Amino acid sequence: MNWYPLFLSLDGRIGRKDFWIGAAVLIGVGLLAGLMPIIGPLVSLALIAPWTCLMAKRLHDFGRSAWLVLIALIPAAGSAALGLFTALAATNAATMGAAFASAGLTLAVSFIALIVSLGFLIWVGVKPGDPRPNAYGPEAAVEG
Repeated sequence: MNWYPLFLSLDGRIGRKDFWIGAAVLIGVGLLAGLMPIIGPLVSLALIAPWTCLMAKRLHDFGRSAWLVLIALIPAAGSAALGLFTALAATNAATMGAAFASAGLTLAVSFIALIVSLGFLIWVGVKPGDPRPNAYGPEAAVEG
């Protein structure tokens, strides 16, 4: 498996097997990043690009535009940004009140983002690809 195009290219198509392998890697990195208070939200923001590429190629496999990635990306990016703000505010005594005030909003947005992103992930991951070439390229090498 070639990791560079899987995570850093918007072109082409991938089958379900390659998608789930890539998703497992990104989920693992995200879970590890979640254990780090300040670095975690930054890593989460950095993972947006690989997730976008992975999802785009999977959407292409069943003939959909990569713009549909925004359905999962917008709530996830908002959640990560709020998490970063809350984490940074909690590091300074002068802004601790802002951290407590934003914690509830961060939790609510994160919950909504999780539900939307999981639903999108499952839809993209289980839908069969087009068995023939489409506007995004030839059929995925292995459809699993």
